[in-house]
Amino acid sequence: MPRASLSPHRRARTARFLGVVAASAVLITGCADTPAAGPDLTISAPPTTIGPSRIDDGVLRLSVHLPTTGAGARLGVPMSDAVRVAVSAINAAGGVLGEPVEVDFVDEATSVDLRATIQAGADAIIGPASSTKALAVLNQAVEAGVLVCSPSATAQLLDRFPDANLFYRTVGSDSVQMSALARTAARTGSGSITIVHLDDPYGRGLAESLATAVGARASLSVSEIIPFSGDDSDLSDEATEALSNGARIIAVIGDTDDGGRMLSAIDAALAANPDAATPFIVVNDSLRTATDVIAGLSNRLRATIVGVAPRAIVTAVESPVGAFATNAYDCTMLIALAALQAGSDAPRSIANQMASVSAGGRICTTFAECADLIDQGLQIDYNGLSGNVDLSSTGDLSKAWFREFRFDDTGREYIFNETGFEAP
Repeated sequence: MPRASLSPHRRARTARFLGVVAASAVLITGCADTPAAGPDLTISAPPTTIGPSRIDDGVLRLSVHLPTTGAGARLGVPMSDAVRVAVSAINAAGGVLGEPVEVDFVDEATSVDLRATIQAGADAIIGPASSTKALAVLNQAVEAGVLVCSPSATAQLLDRFPDANLFYRTVGSDSVQMSALARTAARTGSGSITIVHLDDPYGRGLAESLATAVGARASLSVSEIIPFSGDDSDLSDEATEALSNGARIIAVIGDTDDGGRMLSAIDAALAANPDAATPFIVVNDSLRTATDVIAGLSNRLRATIVGVAPRAIVTAVESPVGAFATNAYDCTMLIALAALQAGSDAPRSIANQMASVSAGGRICTTFAECADLIDQGLQIDYNGLSGNVDLSSTGDLSKAWFREFRFDDTGREYIFNETGFEAP
């Protein structure tokens, strides 16, 4: 059905949403509890007065805030181990400013307060893993003037957090993930896309970013945007609506549970209309773990689903191992190299060099190699274990790596684009 034949109610809802997208496009383009998922969050601005500069005492002190107990430990423990590997390599090569790097570990699962870390004299924090925790502690870090580098917090609210340029991350933002998802959708060759999203701040934010990314592609257009509530037990109306407007692609944006329920509802709507064309389905990374739901889908629908997720594991790297472990390793290396280039362990001085050591100079891959070039007065370009970690002046990756995944008949994801691709 062409867009002109949408019902007045549907046209009004889509127009209102696209109006929000247009109004926020400049903000989006200008600037979990699970790390890969965007939580239901709001930004609380830090105090306008930044705390005094940290003392430059010649010793680089790192504090690692990652989960080592509870459900997050499966990610946090490998990332913590990766920091240990990086610090060992740094200290074996002579340390920073002639002194060994000092490091302590705080269990993110039990602490969201930085006061003890700040009082202990930490110059930089590696973590948190969770976007929720990152947004909870950034105010304290900014007020104290402490640098923060997260290996895995992807929430797009962090894109525009007023962090005084003290927050960095070595993983792509969810907003960039939506650019990657638009690229994946464009590869289907189908010109129109319906966006079905969880109606909460997380889902609305991702849907806005996806609509903006689709609008930047000449081969794609948004047919309709359909919100759905996580509180509704019956999603059949929204699923039927998504199938009725003639769009050949449906993007399902949601968390594991509610996004999975929408996929089931779309499958049921297709079963009720066996002559309907099966759309392509594109999904965000949270749907990777909807294993049981996806295993129960018809082969007809499951075969069309393609998802996009940050590249958490670099298969060519033997150590450190674990999801986002290479990202944690690279946070550590970038901080140490920035301190070395700055000639100071003061957080602000380190922050001023983070982007500089990540791009634009002579390529180096180990701390010893990079340190030697810095000692020669040369500009370096640290190529990390997680990829080319070129940081922008805002603290985000200039380009982030993502992988496309599909599902087998047991509902488990498998990567079919092994090399990944860059976005936007």
